[in-house]
Amino acid sequence: MPIKFSKNNLLFVALFAGGIVLPTAILSFLSFRNIQNEIFLAQKTFDENRTSFQKEVEEAIAKEQEKIYQETKAASLFLYEQPRSLLEFGNATAFKDVNGIEAIFLYNDGKLIYPDISSRYFYKTAEFSDAVASPIEQQLFQEEQQSLQDNASFIARSMRMLHSPFETKNEQVQNILGLTRLAYKSQNYPEALKLLKVLEQHPHLQGYLHADLTRSVNLLHFEILVKQKKHQEAEDYCLEVLNQFLQSEHIENIASARFFFEEAFTQILSFEDLSQEKREAFWNLRSNFNHQLGYTNILAKYKDQFIELMDNEYMSKDGILYRSEGNTTLFKMSYPQLSGNQIVIAKIDNENYQNRLLDRVKSVSRSWKNIPYTIINENNDILMGAVPDSASVLTQVRISDAFNWEFTLYEKDVKEIRNESRQRMFLMYGLLSFSLITVILGSFFMLRFISQEHKLLAMKANFLSSVSHELKTPLTSIKMFAEMMARGRVQKTEKVQEYSGLIGKEATRLENLIGAILNYTRMEHGTGAFKWEKLDFSICVQKVFDAVEDIGVEKGLSFHTHFAPNVFVMGDYTALYSLAQNLIENAIKYTNAPGDITINVYNEENRGVFSVADTGVGIPSSEQKNIFNDFYRVGDEMTRSTKGSGLGLAIVKRVAETHKATISLTSKPGKGSTFTVKFKKVD
Repeated sequence: MPIKFSKNNLLFVALFAGGIVLPTAILSFLSFRNIQNEIFLAQKTFDENRTSFQKEVEEAIAKEQEKIYQETKAASLFLYEQPRSLLEFGNATAFKDVNGIEAIFLYNDGKLIYPDISSRYFYKTAEFSDAVASPIEQQLFQEEQQSLQDNASFIARSMRMLHSPFETKNEQVQNILGLTRLAYKSQNYPEALKLLKVLEQHPHLQGYLHADLTRSVNLLHFEILVKQKKHQEAEDYCLEVLNQFLQSEHIENIASARFFFEEAFTQILSFEDLSQEKREAFWNLRSNFNHQLGYTNILAKYKDQFIELMDNEYMSKDGILYRSEGNTTLFKMSYPQLSGNQIVIAKIDNENYQNRLLDRVKSVSRSWKNIPYTIINENNDILMGAVPDSASVLTQVRISDAFNWEFTLYEKDVKEIRNESRQRMFLMYGLLSFSLITVILGSFFMLRFISQEHKLLAMKANFLSSVSHELKTPLTSIKMFAEMMARGRVQKTEKVQEYSGLIGKEATRLENLIGAILNYTRMEHGTGAFKWEKLDFSICVQKVFDAVEDIGVEKGLSFHTHFAPNVFVMGDYTALYSLAQNLIENAIKYTNAPGDITINVYNEENRGVFSVADTGVGIPSSEQKNIFNDFYRVGDEMTRSTKGSGLGLAIVKRVAETHKATISLTSKPGKGSTFTVKFKKVD
């Protein structure tokens, strides 16, 4: 029978074909063409990506350097507020550091503004000569270190004091140092302080163990006051030394000065009796003064490069000029970065500065993982990237003003491009195949759905036709016999009884048909329509058999039954009655005389088993998978003379599924059929 599509189905097919199938076919055709050109497209894409990557790297480096310039400019504003005298150090504004910059120096009108420690006499440094210990001093020092008799060493050194006019100045200093060590060792602190004051009256004295004794003497003096618990005197002494240092007319040994003040400030901050106000002042003093000393040390170390930068009038358009020598890099910042005659010279912290730039490049390179590149410094060390096997250079540019970095881009290996293209081609082929398979399967299932819908509509039409005929036939008979009896046309008692029996029979037939329809409707509503209870299924089947036995006997059939007691199941009585009734009536309906019908109900392990076997017409294997479908009836050659609605076995299946029972069929055409239902047994 050819399929006839309804208007809705035709519209659905048209939308499916026009909205999915046709676009998919066009896209598939275009995709196949593009896949063939994938290698060419991959090379073109690589060239475009390489250009974009180079541009992004150059912009990232430029932006990070500009950010460092702006941070340095902001930090230079704080330099005007840094302390110039002792009274300012305790309340100075906190210094502002810049990541990647080790030191910042501020000039205005050619004058050094920061750091300002002895800046007027910056290039006047004290000259020291090498001190040599005399044989007597060497012998006395050895006795101090090895002898356990300090008094003997002290007397020997004291005797030397009587001969001082006959000794050189260095020998006198070394002797006083020896007396000071002995007094300190014996905890004769007053005597040690007297000797230290003698040495302090002559700064920049030398000993053969130290080039300049100034800060060593200061530190020993300070520590003796701390050991004597004279905290206030220790604080005053530290500030006095600091004031002398700030007022000095030449640069001293900055490293030793820095060590002394760091030790002194740290010990003062550890005093428990130090007030909160003083603690904050000394904290600021240590922080700011250390900055000044550290910067002054850098200024002294690289003074030639500073002079060269200050004297160099050439500047780039953005006001930045770099100078590198070895591992030292400085840059000069002036107008238009700064206003007026301000100039900033900054010493770069190479490691942190480079890390800032490289981190920006890393963030960019994450989006361009397939582009081979390297960043190489002036020593030809690779900072980032890797040289590919086929090192064909495409582009090489300088990307950092601060360092002589070369950014190199390489040609990608043709084999690698082909491999990547092949992978993408396989992926695209896979996606394309998947989409085509999806469309094909969708079309198949859509047509199958429409076919099933058509079959269902046909079965429903047959059902309505059959039900109409089934309802009309008994009603016609009932109406005819009832009218004959009502009009008095039947006078004989035998005829009245016969017609009454026929009316009852047709009424029962009509009742069974309506009951089947009602049962099917009840099945459609699900388990909520059931009333669950524990029941003996043998008794239920016995009642069904008693109700239909006469029909089979009248047809000339023989029955063989076995109803085992106590076959308990949990279920709905009405539904189970309908299941048994439909199976037994079907056996009677499709078995011709003489024939046998066998009905069994029994227990099998944890199952309750119900089976109905007949010697009827049987069911072909091709039809067996469909007989439990709604409204389905086996072909016309078998059912033409057999009345029915097509709902009986559909009801049986739904009842079995609802009760979690299994139903099986064994049948051969002309040999009969056996239906077996197995329920879960209830104790």
